[in-house]
Amino acid sequence: MNSDALSLFERIRSGSDKLSPAQKKVCGYILSHYRSLAYVTLAELARLTSTGQGTVVRFAQALGYGTFSNLQRALREEIEKSAPRSLEIYSSKGADNEDNSPFDIVFEMERSLMDETHSLINKEDFDHATKILSEAPGLVVSATGSNSFLADYAGYFLGTMKENVAVVKGTDLSDMNVILDAVEGTVGFVFSFPRYPIKTQTIISAMKEKGIRIIGISDSIASPIADCCSPFFMVPQKFMTFMDPCAAVMSLIHSILYGVWMRATGRGTETGSRQESVFLWTKRSLCPKISPFRISCPEG
Repeated sequence: MNSDALSLFERIRSGSDKLSPAQKKVCGYILSHYRSLAYVTLAELARLTSTGQGTVVRFAQALGYGTFSNLQRALREEIEKSAPRSLEIYSSKGADNEDNSPFDIVFEMERSLMDETHSLINKEDFDHATKILSEAPGLVVSATGSNSFLADYAGYFLGTMKENVAVVKGTDLSDMNVILDAVEGTVGFVFSFPRYPIKTQTIISAMKEKGIRIIGISDSIASPIADCCSPFFMVPQKFMTFMDPCAAVMSLIHSILYGVWMRATGRGTETGSRQESVFLWTKRSLCPKISPFRISCPEG
């Protein structure tokens, strides 16, 4: 077969035994994290793999790509192809196999991602984020494409606790005006997951031009929004079908909302307040009337 027709993974399989130890580090990292590397730079990949830029370039050359740009292009092609391939794998192992049912596979995946996310969250960054969100005079919550529901959910509940909360899910004139008209001190709260919608990056750029501080949630430090956000939180992703896992990111959103509510109500500083807060948070699922978000149950 013509080597030019080989995919990235085929080239790795056929040429991995010829790689140097340092190049194998680059290879291993790409195999484990390729979905988050579509926009990674040469310098950043060298840093992530604890190698040098020369090593990364030589790795690309060893696989026959010539330049890092060609390797990056191949990575993007693999990302684009991976969703349907993952769906085929999922379908072939699924409902007919009792040991690999969709129920078991998905629940196990979601549990592992929640555990991994929990281990990655820095408590100081988390507390800082809830403080920033609770004290900001205005919030712009944003996500686009298949991530939009995250902005809707977070924006809705933040809006029950604070005034001047807007949700931006596009780049139309009305959306951009929300950002342009934001009051001084407004904070952005942005979500972006593969395939990293271009609209989200446009919104991020508009926020930066306006001087809006941004808190971000994505799947990797190689995400195109990572360098623009502080604090920035990682929620790793595993793709088994065309649908993205969401339990881990929703748990993080719940935690942040709860932290903002505790600050807004002052319960975080009261004696015995943690027990009271947890009680109220749990009871919210039974009757919104006692919700910390003050949504009343219908009478009768």
